[in-house]
Amino acid sequence: MNEKSLSIGASARSILAHLTGGQTQTGDYPRDSGDFGRCEAILDAKPELRARLPEMADVNAYWAALVPHWEAIRAASPEAQTAAIRHIIAPVQKADPDHIPFGPDASIQLGPITLKGDATEDDEDLFQRAVMLVWKESNVAGLKKIPQQEKPTMAGKGHNSAAYNVTADELRQFIERAEQLAAEKKDIAEQEKELFAEAKGRGYDTKVMRKIIALRKRKPDEIAEEEAILTLYCEALGMA
Repeated sequence: MNEKSLSIGASARSILAHLTGGQTQTGDYPRDSGDFGRCEAILDAKPELRARLPEMADVNAYWAALVPHWEAIRAASPEAQTAAIRHIIAPVQKADPDHIPFGPDASIQLGPITLKGDATEDDEDLFQRAVMLVWKESNVAGLKKIPQQEKPTMAGKGHNSAAYNVTADELRQFIERAEQLAAEKKDIAEQEKELFAEAKGRGYDTKVMRKIIALRKRKPDEIAEEEAILTLYCEALGMA
């Protein structure tokens, strides 16, 4: 498949312009699932460009925000893709003086998109919400499994921030394990409550029992030192 046979949009042309130098760079980025799909068509047709996709973060702040989350967006349904993209680019649009909104879903861009910058921690919070939206609208089973690869990191201010890959089976395993541990913790707490209730019913002082349990976790030297200091303090206060 050659470039002429593809439906190339402005955002796909941005990829070609930056990674091959064969187009005029306008800085356009995918704004919905349709734009994203045209970018994916270019990357599928030219696999060598997919490996270089992180370089698109140098184009402008929009690409810098989108690139680290590309695989998570790719894994979602078209409806969820659009929602996730809008969540991710919203703070960048707000910071861009050349992006002029007018109405809930309409805006204009004044000239080439040149705003520079990296994803911030607030952008990461927005993306976490976008991931949950992707998860909900894709109905879990609709997610495509993301190939195992090194997760990209964000440069500059967000260098130490984790990028997100969403894999349905893995996420479900973590959630189910957490739920199992919570259930086991609840069962143990109930058993402990019943044990002390039984001991109390047999005439034992449960407060003292709890202190003994705490002491048994400590080293004898630590206990002896604490008791010596306690005795010293009591004597100083005339409590001996």
